[in-house]
Amino acid sequence: MTADALDGEHVDRVGRHGPAPLTVAARSLPLRCRRVSAPATGTRRGPTADRPRDGHHGRGGACRICAARAAPGFSTCTSCRAVAVSLGRPLVPVTPVAVVARPSPLYRALRQYKSGEPEVAARQSARLVSLLDRFFARHVECIAPGGLDLCVVVPSPYGARPPPHPLAALVAASRSLPPLVDALFPGTSPVAHRRPSADGYRATNMVSGRRVLLVDDVYTSGAHLQSAAVALAAAGAEVVRAVVLGRFVRDDAPRLRCPRCRR
Repeated sequence: MTADALDGEHVDRVGRHGPAPLTVAARSLPLRCRRVSAPATGTRRGPTADRPRDGHHGRGGACRICAARAAPGFSTCTSCRAVAVSLGRPLVPVTPVAVVARPSPLYRALRQYKSGEPEVAARQSARLVSLLDRFFARHVECIAPGGLDLCVVVPSPYGARPPPHPLAALVAASRSLPPLVDALFPGTSPVAHRRPSADGYRATNMVSGRRVLLVDDVYTSGAHLQSAAVALAAAGAEVVRAVVLGRFVRDDAPRLRCPRCRR
């Protein structure tokens, strides 16, 4: 899905007499095009290192992890650098369906689908399912060329919202995503903004040797999703790919396209 396909365009219509189309005033982001070239042979860089490069001025490019804007000369944004340092390991690249700032229709949808008002939540959920289906169906080969076995939702951390997370119902209603399994649970350590934890989540052996799609609704600092990715890897998941409906940003993100399908 190109940026033009989301800027000011009706994303989808749910049924002939269903909810009104969701107009997303945000940019669609590319898939697998936020990674920078690997350092030259002989260059010594740790797995979480990200140093400014000389001679870079002006606005930064896209973060190679989450596609938000990185500072000039850096390949990752401030949040991803902080989370990587806290975890002490490389992060899982994330594919956002769109970047979103408030106020916008997508921002409202992402808040209201978890609303306590059933009619509002159902209407916004239908819009988000439609948006996710169209995006994933178009870019599934870009996200995981080798295919995916199952889908897992990032649960609410321990002591927060009681299970199941509203996103689970949304993903289960999707016609394009892999089968949803209940294989990820809150762990023993708290997780907060820019404060990830390798023990923040635990995964069952259902993911062992499987190619897993990790789904979350929003990505702010990445602490929750990246902590969940650590748990999946510890449980033996062979490949983990991550997709989020919205990457929250304070300012605009670079306009990019998928390098595989050029959309």
